[in-house]
Amino acid sequence: MKKVNFLFGIHCHQPVGNFGHVFDEAYQKAYLPFINVLENHPRIKVSIHYSGILFDWFKEHHPEFIDLLRKLVRRRQLEILSSGYYEPILSIIPDEDKVGQIEKLNHFIREEFGMAPRGMWLTERVWEPSLPKPIVKAGIEYAMVDDHHFKLAGIEEKKLNGYFVTEEQGEVLNLFPINKKLRQMIPFKPPEEIIEYLQGLGNKSGSAAAVCLDDGEKFGLQDGSNKFIYEEGYLDKLFTEIEENSKWIRCMTFSDYMEEYPPKGRVYLPTASYEEMMEWSGGYFRNFFIKYPEANNMHKRMLQVSKRLSSLRKGRNLFGSRENDEHLLKALNHLYKTQCACAYWHGLYNGLYSGHLRRAVYQNLINAEIEMEKFSRRGNTFVDVGVTDLNKDGKDEVILANSMLSLFFAPANGGSLFELDYKLKPANVINSIARHKEDYHKKKIAYDNYSRACLVDHFFTPDMTFDKMVAGDYKEAGDFVNKDYTFMPKRGAGEIGISLSRDGNVEKMPVKVEKTVALLAKQSIINIEYTVTNQGKEKDEFWFGIEFNFSIPGDRSRGEIENLRLVKMVDGESGFDVSLEIDKNGLVWRFPVETVSRSDAGIITDYQSSAVIPSWKFGLEPNQNWKVKLSLRIEE
Repeated sequence: MKKVNFLFGIHCHQPVGNFGHVFDEAYQKAYLPFINVLENHPRIKVSIHYSGILFDWFKEHHPEFIDLLRKLVRRRQLEILSSGYYEPILSIIPDEDKVGQIEKLNHFIREEFGMAPRGMWLTERVWEPSLPKPIVKAGIEYAMVDDHHFKLAGIEEKKLNGYFVTEEQGEVLNLFPINKKLRQMIPFKPPEEIIEYLQGLGNKSGSAAAVCLDDGEKFGLQDGSNKFIYEEGYLDKLFTEIEENSKWIRCMTFSDYMEEYPPKGRVYLPTASYEEMMEWSGGYFRNFFIKYPEANNMHKRMLQVSKRLSSLRKGRNLFGSRENDEHLLKALNHLYKTQCACAYWHGLYNGLYSGHLRRAVYQNLINAEIEMEKFSRRGNTFVDVGVTDLNKDGKDEVILANSMLSLFFAPANGGSLFELDYKLKPANVINSIARHKEDYHKKKIAYDNYSRACLVDHFFTPDMTFDKMVAGDYKEAGDFVNKDYTFMPKRGAGEIGISLSRDGNVEKMPVKVEKTVALLAKQSIINIEYTVTNQGKEKDEFWFGIEFNFSIPGDRSRGEIENLRLVKMVDGESGFDVSLEIDKNGLVWRFPVETVSRSDAGIITDYQSSAVIPSWKFGLEPNQNWKVKLSLRIEE
């Protein structure tokens, strides 16, 4: 009789920053009922990964669930898998953080369950050949990836019934291939059909492994699944069928299987993920950083914070204080939270388009920087200016910072202000995303050809309207949006700033735009001054607008108001106000920027930011200029 070893498991996760009611619904509909059914089938062995985010939530809201898991671990029915604590894509974070994240979850599992985890879940199964070294350094012996990865390496499907050995610089890691068909069958095909399929995977020696590991949310959280899986008894029936066929189906954990059977051979897998992810990303996860500049900005900010924190931690002995060490430990935990994968990409679910997930990334980035400033600046007020290629595109960005604000400018992208961090109520006030075109959009909708930032400089044609602006259906009269500006950082006594300028054209007429931004110590006020100069030989008429985008989730203001000098918005969620004062009467357009994206609920519309665009019409003689001053204030 052919026999098969069934290696079954689930992966459960909710992202940093997700809503509390989502955690609770997932627990009640999926996480708890799955374990309750498992408890009633003691001969069924399962391997489960819970992200550290979930473990933290369980401990706070349902500590009895941890007790239940501990009971199943003790009777060797449940193997707890490790991973990066806050569910990072390991390949896109520094090696030091890879090891630290895994070790953090390892430590939790040892403390709570009395077992040292041997295996780990690889987030989104994003594999790169360099991963074995840091994974093994963190104390892990095996991981699971899709059978798709092995097929890309030329391994035939019929041979994918065990585990393989890979290595990087001599560090050896075992890899199990997840059976895609089995993953797609459970829990959607009848138990009898699954048993029949397992029978076809067996062999006479009894060494064959059938590996199924997939999202735990499939088991109860997806629409209608709770009813048929638990109320109608699907999972109970599946486990019963497996038990009744125990003569030839043997339930094992991954560690049990490795103890009993040797590897199938050595393998070197190419960079890959599961097939759907490969499609969404264009074949390589990091391509999300090309398609979505907003994801790239977050990612490179995370790397910036990680690098700075690593340097501070290495030099901490110079300060030698327990209090200072605590600041760095807090900063490290905030950093790890920023590495949660969900906000950095978009596929079947809205991910990157979810403003609350990006908001959580920025909140933790800012909190990490606050803790580092407590360590390095001892609470002293400061102003600082830096020039660096932050987003790694070969062009410099400029950062202005004091103890209350951090401003990030992209001179090569229209001289725009693309990130504005308010430290007193940690938030990136600009946290927005452009309206990107997606393949699943079935009808014409509004798209953007520039980043939704601040200090975006528009010249409008005479026929421009509010509705055209909202729809993104217009042509710029000037060549200033997305174009290169020259820049000069400025530093004075208790004050820093930047001057940006561009010699461009408006309807073929030479025009110069200059803008200066100044920031004082101990203030959350940004002073902005614009100068527009007609460099042509004839008088000309201009319609000039400055676009600001502020992420104020409760704001849905829409319309146009003439002769307005003050715009004020209240962020009730974070607890601060944003006000823009203007020294010249102008026409102000306000509207919410909303994206159309795919989510688990289907196609949805998401608020991203509130656009505020003051504009002015004026005529200029040759060499004549026009000026306007603006003051951007953020306060509690």
